Amino acid sequence: MQYLPYPKAPFSLSARRLILIHLLTWPFLEQVKCDERPNGCANCEKLHLECSGYQRASNPVRGGGKRTYRSCNNCRLARCKCSGDRPVCVACRENNLQCSYENTPKPSSSSTPSAQRPNGAPLTASTPRDSTDGKSPSRRSSILSASSSAEDSPLSWLCSHELPGPKHLRVLVMSYFQNFHPLRCFAFIHKPSFLRRLDERPTSSLQDNALLHIVCTLGAQFYALEHSDTVQSLPTSFILKAGCHWAKTAQRLLLENTGSISVEGLMTAQLLYDYALRMANFSQAFILSALMVRMAQALQINLEYSTDLYNEGPNVDLSTTVRESRRRLMWSCYVTDVLCGSGVDQLMLVHEKDIKIQLPCNDWSFLHERACITGSLQGGALDIAPKDLTPSDLTDNMGMLAFFIQQTEIRKRVLRYIKHLDVAEMPWLPHSEFAQLSSELRSWHQSLPTNLQFISSTIYMRKESSQLGALCLFHCSFHQTMCDLFRIGTPAVYKLRSAFHFPLEQRSFQKELQWTLFKSARTLAAIIAEAERHGPRMIGDSWLPTIAYDSNRIMLFYLTQLSDSPRSSKFDLILNTIPYLQSNLKALKTMKTMNVVADGLARAAEEMLEKLGVDSNNVLPLPNVILDDPYLARLTRESAHIAPSQTAPDYVLNPLSIYRMARNQIPERHQPESVASRSEPSSTPANSNLAPSDEAYPGQTGNTPVQQRPEPRDAYTGLDTPGPNLDMFFAPPAGLDWQPVDIVVGSDMTAEGLLPWVGTSQMGELMFEPPN
Repeated sequence: MQYLPYPKAPFSLSARRLILIHLLTWPFLEQVKCDERPNGCANCEKLHLECSGYQRASNPVRGGGKRTYRSCNNCRLARCKCSGDRPVCVACRENNLQCSYENTPKPSSSSTPSAQRPNGAPLTASTPRDSTDGKSPSRRSSILSASSSAEDSPLSWLCSHELPGPKHLRVLVMSYFQNFHPLRCFAFIHKPSFLRRLDERPTSSLQDNALLHIVCTLGAQFYALEHSDTVQSLPTSFILKAGCHWAKTAQRLLLENTGSISVEGLMTAQLLYDYALRMANFSQAFILSALMVRMAQALQINLEYSTDLYNEGPNVDLSTTVRESRRRLMWSCYVTDVLCGSGVDQLMLVHEKDIKIQLPCNDWSFLHERACITGSLQGGALDIAPKDLTPSDLTDNMGMLAFFIQQTEIRKRVLRYIKHLDVAEMPWLPHSEFAQLSSELRSWHQSLPTNLQFISSTIYMRKESSQLGALCLFHCSFHQTMCDLFRIGTPAVYKLRSAFHFPLEQRSFQKELQWTLFKSARTLAAIIAEAERHGPRMIGDSWLPTIAYDSNRIMLFYLTQLSDSPRSSKFDLILNTIPYLQSNLKALKTMKTMNVVADGLARAAEEMLEKLGVDSNNVLPLPNVILDDPYLARLTRESAHIAPSQTAPDYVLNPLSIYRMARNQIPERHQPESVASRSEPSSTPANSNLAPSDEAYPGQTGNTPVQQRPEPRDAYTGLDTPGPNLDMFFAPPAGLDWQPVDIVVGSDMTAEGLLPWVGTSQMGELMFEPPN
């Protein structure tokens, strides 16, 4: 006979009620032990008793005969069997008790019957869209809530609170170096040295290593992504949640030790910054970017450790590897500051004149601890470099990272130029700022060695060395900068303030700017499509979702608002552009597994395509697709052409910039842009409260009746061609005062401005051919 032990401490009222119910349903009063055998208990049969234990076991909800490792707190106190159902177990639901569970992971080797909800519906993992619907911060909290199916999977150790054992730890570290380390400017950790220290340190001391925690977090996300792509599909929410507890630990350890600034702490802050961007925590990323700059200034890694660049002197304190690692870390802080500041002076904290270190060497020299001399950001070697040992061609010692930093410096000047158009010279002048920046960008691109060009041979070589994702971002950054520079000819795309006025004699120049902008956006789509074809981890950089989304916006704006070429040429251009629009949308949906913001951008891009009838013959009325952009419509309606009495970065930054996104997450922010100046009368049009579909076109007065706009279907008739209904693409932009001037760069629209390599399988014949 089995008795319940007498409790050592008083139970709560709910626990005592559960114990009483459990005792009354157990064959206790008859002093009979029930064996719970199916079809009747043998012990109860001998005494001619009704077996209550068998009746309880016959309950289909309680049944299953399998042990659950997650008993609720009430059932644990009562020492009775718990069904393990979430959020309320069967016993607590039947007795109206409050059910709660301890947050303890389940062993991966166990097997648990499928849980059910109280209404009988199965508890399954949420779909990727469901997991990211809603706005921040509720969207982030829903993503970080684990689904039961993900917790019960063999990969549940990725969501544990503490770092895993040595075997899994090494798997995560290798995943980090294979996937995240080469991206952008994060290659500042020397892999052999890091692995050696990992093997030499005792396991117990690793739990207090902040850098290891964030390395494992980023490695866990890519590991889960690779598992989902090659082994078994995983929910998007699970991939995003992988390693989240380790990231929290890394952040806690970093902030607790701000009084002890170290190089390893700065590395941790840099990686936490990118992780915050992936989780759409832009406020945290913005603060971390400032913390990184202050830590770098305190460490003074913006200066060379010594004038002995070859480390051949008698008093060598730091090895060649450590010195190069610190150089790369400083340049990483510089790139982060440029991308976060977006060309606004008051937001940028790192200045080029204060960085007196050489550019990073190539990856081979860094890996094999080979000292060498490279160029500086200003060009040429450092003044402290020995003249007799300086190579004639410094680019031989430079790799992708050095060229990326050079391009980032040009990008910083481009973004600053866009923010100060009111004091800039007219762009068509030969010695204007625009002409200089355009020439520098083209010269930089033409100077790239063959192993850095986006050609077929380089693609597969970089893929073999786990650098295809870095190569993709490398070229996307260049073409995104081209888009930022050449959008001065299309101010309506980003609502530029102090935009240039192009006189009639400069319409051809403006058309050339617009065509170059379109070509750059189309090239971005081609690069992303080729990278995505090689696997989702190739487009894992946190900057790519914004780039892909802007690429679609530019192409759609050009096709619907700017192109006034002959109808047959425009029809061919539209058909040739649709695959690029669709490939960007496909890539955005793929990026949802690694970037929270990609989900909202994908849905916004999909809505714009659907409204244009790309995926359906039922064309919805849409006078202006850009005004229906959910990420920009609010900004357009709030500003309403009111000149603010106070200036702030909000007025000149892209709504998808880090600063603007961070500001949206701060409830107590000052918003002078939302308060009209009392000293000046409002210049808002009389009908500024129209719905997005009824707003005036850019350049059109608000008093123009909507009924006077041309009907979309009258713009392109008599064309009997199978395929999507493209009527909306031919709706003439009545409000845009473009002149009917042909595009000056020629009519060969399928071969201009794209990269010289054979097309991808997604594009088929629509891709470009190699140049003759």
